[in-house]
Amino acid sequence: MTTTGSRPIPDLPSSCLRWCRAQPPALLVADEYVEIDLDLWNLRLAERRVDLRLVAGGPDGGRVESGSGYLRRSDLWAAGRRARGSLEESVVALYMCAAWLTGHPLRSGVRRGLPDFRVPERDRSGWRSVSSHGYPLVLHEAANWLDTPGEAMNLLRNGAPHGRAGRGVPDLGFPLASLYLSSLGMAWSQQHIVPVDPAGIGTLVHAGWTEIESIGRMTPRRYQWYLELVSAWAEEAAVDPLVVEMWLVHDWCERRSLVAPTGSSAHNPPGGRLR
Repeated sequence: MTTTGSRPIPDLPSSCLRWCRAQPPALLVADEYVEIDLDLWNLRLAERRVDLRLVAGGPDGGRVESGSGYLRRSDLWAAGRRARGSLEESVVALYMCAAWLTGHPLRSGVRRGLPDFRVPERDRSGWRSVSSHGYPLVLHEAANWLDTPGEAMNLLRNGAPHGRAGRGVPDLGFPLASLYLSSLGMAWSQQHIVPVDPAGIGTLVHAGWTEIESIGRMTPRRYQWYLELVSAWAEEAAVDPLVVEMWLVHDWCERRSLVAPTGSSAHNPPGGRLR
């Protein structure tokens, strides 16, 4: 056991070191992809009167607007770069992150159905920091707080600073919020911002991390501690923190597959939600 600042962290598992060093880091994370049903997503968006359409990549690398498509992590990073330009692009980036996370076979943390990141109409009169379409402005403003990821997370989850009205972005749990911040951070921050997943937290608890027992106990401050732990392990392994985060998820799923029968509820990480 070592410490990061005043926070104790468990020792780097040898299995993590071996796995991370065996990966091609230049391609591993950027090419992590999921297949999504564009017709279903865009139908749901239209039904909820969300003014955007998702597009994705085709098998040959071209752009597709209907049928099945592929979203890579690099697509999320590109969306994160565009998100700095406007609130509208921020909304697109967040929905792309939601689609990627929902479609990922090893990850969880998005509620069933289509998330709606707008403040309900009945509540908008009490908010001074919401767009004409109902989106909290903190969704876009978070890009200005990326050098302090815990504060950026607090902004998304709990609302704007300086006493302005609002509670944060609706339908936004820690897995999706952290994936969004990580996508923004690839272009706009020097900080190592990685996603947090229920499976990854399960692996950290298994390795001896005692800050929380499940993602249900996550807070913005604990998210900052989580980032410090992942960065410390990545520095020791001499790999990118995003590779360590991938190992956290893969390790949990691999260990559960060895002890749980197929279809068992044990395949769902502590604090995770079924898609």
